[in-house]
Formats: sequence, structure tokens, C-alpha cells
Amino acid sequence: PLPEQVEVLRRSGDITRGREAFRGCRGCHKADAAGVTDGTYPRLTGQHASVVIKQVTEVRASVRINPKMEPFSADHAVSPQEIADIAVFLESAETTRENGKGEGDFVTKGKKLYEQGKCMKCHGINGEGKPEKAYPAIAAQHYGYLKREMDYIQRGVRGNSHPDMVKAIQHYSHREIEAMADYLSRLPDYRQSLAERKAN
Repeated sequence: PLPEQVEVLRRSGDITRGREAFRGCRGCHKADAAGVTDGTYPRLTGQHASVVIKQVTEVRASVRINPKMEPFSADHAVSPQEIADIAVFLESAETTRENGKGEGDFVTKGKKLYEQGKCMKCHGINGEGKPEKAYPAIAAQHYGYLKREMDYIQRGVRGNSHPDMVKAIQHYSHREIEAMADYLSRLPDYRQSLAERKAN
């Protein structure tokens, strides 16, 4: 991890301060952090704080290539403490808006690819990710965003792709990527899945 990532992870974030600091992010990610259904901007509600911190600090360090995000993550735009605050705010945030989904024609195929490939090992059976390793929750993410980012990872243009992720999807066809993105977009928010499992 980058030195700044370690520094931010050590800080205690504050949800109230994070909600206020997130104002600068609302233009793209919207007030409820649900992003845009076409996937131009991702859904951030419920994303693990460790993931938010990793991605923002890596954009700041030009490790992740994201020109749209760079001005909003730069040193003059947000401090390390504000990153920690925004991260805990997003982890707790919820939205009532539906996320963007694909056409639904190959969801069964997408489920099979996800479960039989190596994806589930890191991202979990319910797409919940692993906060302790900063693996993102991908359940209920916008279809368009999932599809685009997997394409970026395949083509090596994202910049901070985990080597295991690159290997896991490098041989998938465009149609297989679409199928898996559609399946993941239709999974419920992982927090809902956790609540249901606890209730049972």
C-alpha cells in the first residue's frame, strides 16, 4: 500500500464530517452517492471504507488512471482526514434508487462464470468483497460501470488492477464480460444479504 493510504487508514473517520466533505463529490456521484444508472459514475453507497481510501489515494498518486477523478482527489481538493471521513460516510450511506442493469439475457451464464471462475474467491459469494484486503463490494453496482472497468482491466488501462483480477478475466470474451456484469448488477446490496443470513 502507498504511504498515504496507510496514513489515512490509521485515521478515525467521522460520518457527519464525511457527509459534509462529500459535497464536492455530489456533482458526479449524486447527493445519495448512488452514481448514475448508465454507469458513467459508480454507485458508492455501502462501499467499504478501505476500498474508498485505496482508490482515492491511488488516483492521487497517479497509480489508478482516472482523469475525471483527479481534480477532485488532488491535495488541494481533499485532505487525508477528509478522505477518511468520506470513506466512513460512504460505507454507511444508503440509497432507495435502483442501480443500472443489463438486458438480462445471459444472467445465468454470468452467474456460472462468477461462481466457477476465481472471482468469488476475492469478491465473495454475494459480491460483498473483503474490506480487510480492500477488495470492493460489487453487488448491485451499475452494469455499465462493471462492464467498463472489467474491460479496462483486461486492456491494462486502469493502472491499479490486482494481478489476480487480471489473470481471472483475461481470457473472457466481450459477451462473457457483459454476462458477468449483468449478473452482479442484479445481486442485492450485500448488506441486505448479510441481514437476511443473520435473520435466518
